[in-house]
Amino acid sequence: MDWNAIYPGPEAPTAEQLSAYVSDPLWDELNRWIGQTFSLSPLCTYSRCSMGRGWNVKYRAGGRALCTLYPAAGAFACLVTAPAQAEALLPALSEYTRGLWYAAKPMNSVRWLSLEISSPQVLEDVKALLLLKQKPKYAGQA
Repeated sequence: MDWNAIYPGPEAPTAEQLSAYVSDPLWDELNRWIGQTFSLSPLCTYSRCSMGRGWNVKYRAGGRALCTLYPAAGAFACLVTAPAQAEALLPALSEYTRGLWYAAKPMNSVRWLSLEISSPQVLEDVKALLLLKQKPKYAGQA
């Protein structure tokens, strides 16, 4: 069943409901990694945008978007704006991610990449791109 039909609003789905719907261990791994690495909590928001109508999960740091996760049945996508310096990472990224990079036109020195997280390699690509955007926050730091 369509995600938008299951949770039409106004009440947001819980983290457990999101995880059960996506039903992909990479979803849980990415959410856990973002929370631990950047000390961020997810914000579940309802979107009417063309990228993914319905509930999505946003991570914001200092008032700026780190990334947005779009849940789907058995899958999910991550929208990340990749800064120009991400080009230096390209040799280490998957062929899939490199293809998205070259297909995306730069806008204000960033490229908008919507990555289908379908493998551990693409998940690692997303992590590398997020680390370029935001410095990690470690336990004990203010």
